Amino acid sequence: MSDQPASNVSKIAGEYFSLLARAFPVMCASDEFHFLPRVQEAAQFLEIMDDLSQKAIASVVYSVHALQGQLQKQPRAQDFEEEIDRQLLLHNMAGLLIDLEEVKSWRHNPLLYLKAGCIGVDHALTKPRRDGQERFGRTAERLAGFRKLLDEGSKNLSTIPGPYYRVALDMVQHAQLYLEEILRDLDGQKRREQLVLPCAEVHEALSNFGLRLGEIGPTPAASVPSVPVEELVQRHFGCTRSLEEIYSIAEQEWQNSLEEMERLRRSINPDHNWQQVYESYLPGNGGEFDLFRLYGREIERLRELCRKLGLMMAPVDQELVIAETPTYLRPVRSGASYSAPLTADSRELAFFYVTAGDPLSSSPMDILRRKRLHREFRFLSAHESYPGHHLLDNIRRYLDNPVRRQVESPLFYEGWAYYAESILAESGYVEDELELLVDCKRRLWRAARCLIDSGLALQKFTKDGAAGLLVSVGFAADEAVGQIERFRLNPGYQLCYSLGKYEIVHLRERFLPSMGWKRFHRLLLEGGEIPFALAAWRFENLKKNGS
Repeated sequence: MSDQPASNVSKIAGEYFSLLARAFPVMCASDEFHFLPRVQEAAQFLEIMDDLSQKAIASVVYSVHALQGQLQKQPRAQDFEEEIDRQLLLHNMAGLLIDLEEVKSWRHNPLLYLKAGCIGVDHALTKPRRDGQERFGRTAERLAGFRKLLDEGSKNLSTIPGPYYRVALDMVQHAQLYLEEILRDLDGQKRREQLVLPCAEVHEALSNFGLRLGEIGPTPAASVPSVPVEELVQRHFGCTRSLEEIYSIAEQEWQNSLEEMERLRRSINPDHNWQQVYESYLPGNGGEFDLFRLYGREIERLRELCRKLGLMMAPVDQELVIAETPTYLRPVRSGASYSAPLTADSRELAFFYVTAGDPLSSSPMDILRRKRLHREFRFLSAHESYPGHHLLDNIRRYLDNPVRRQVESPLFYEGWAYYAESILAESGYVEDELELLVDCKRRLWRAARCLIDSGLALQKFTKDGAAGLLVSVGFAADEAVGQIERFRLNPGYQLCYSLGKYEIVHLRERFLPSMGWKRFHRLLLEGGEIPFALAAWRFENLKKNGS
């Protein structure tokens, strides 16, 4: 779908991807670690666990600096596609170095070790294999590697911010439950016996890791190193806009969404505020429902919508399975989320995860989650499946260009999924005013996240002021404070939704009139998840060359 990059850039890219696949095979194979590329070569190392010892991390950092230096010394390429590849690689390397060398998440984020360990075992069990012997052999190897990973984490961790601390303790327990599930779900006594001891050893290692977390204890979020939001957005995401401009974009989205919300409220029920209208609405009859069936039907309808709109561009529409969120991921995933395959191998599955919980549970949290999943199912489905993450990821995995096939950008990735939600109303797929109000509420939430992410950095918000903004879009006060703490630990990511969507709309305004709807979107998606300034440059060159 895209030209191959020229030899020099291709050679450096190959060395970079191979280095990371061997050092971090689990994290490169997973979409949980946005600072790393999705290196398809990692599929060859399903028995090896990531090495997060300080020595190994230092070695990777040294090697990436060397490759980065080689790319920086390359003269600006004559071919614009090759130059885009070069700059995309530089931004990706910058993001990795920010995390490993400057922020040093491995020093204060215990979730890094827990997620890599659990995901590594999951991949060993579920990824394509020759036979059962290979499956169980590599699973045993990964379990042994999980123990080593936890030991490395115990040595590396020095301070743990409160939000990470609380979620990590919860995840320790969920990881232990996951190990018990593995043994319970295995077929055959011989296979179960093969993994009983390795699982028991990891179970004990998790208990010791939890004790180590207790020894360190929680610290304030501000106690760990961070990179200024504007610097991260420019170096890693390749964004050319100032933080003030990003804040203004979010302000405008917030204001426009409020005005639209007020218009809808008056039309639907002028006697209630918009929160009351939103909370009283459930699609259908509002009675008993099966979330999995609800989402399954919706995804099929959205797939058909994408066919009609000409968005199904990948040669293969990889299967999307709707499933309960895996036990070990429940502490770190939202109610609905997407998990992408690594390769284009048709035996690999893509997952739409739903945290439905116990349908008989009457706890306030479970009830609120189920109602939200029911109320927002159309937009959650569009965001995570078609035309959102699943469609975008399907196209990326089949790109001919090896750089863009393996590099994701949070700004493009989340911006596209948020933009995908807007296609529902734009195409006439959603017309009901109550559904449009749900959409509007989600836009307010995205704008709030962008305002807070940029506003805290610009000192336009205090922590209390930011929490107050979240309360105004439906969060409880204590929940809002917790959200702000989490935002501060991952600066830059929260603004990706609103800013990314804005950039796509801005490109549309410039290029869609001369290209048409289908061609614009085809060229955008087949160009890979590149910085938007480079996407605009690519569009200009394609127009100039008559492509």
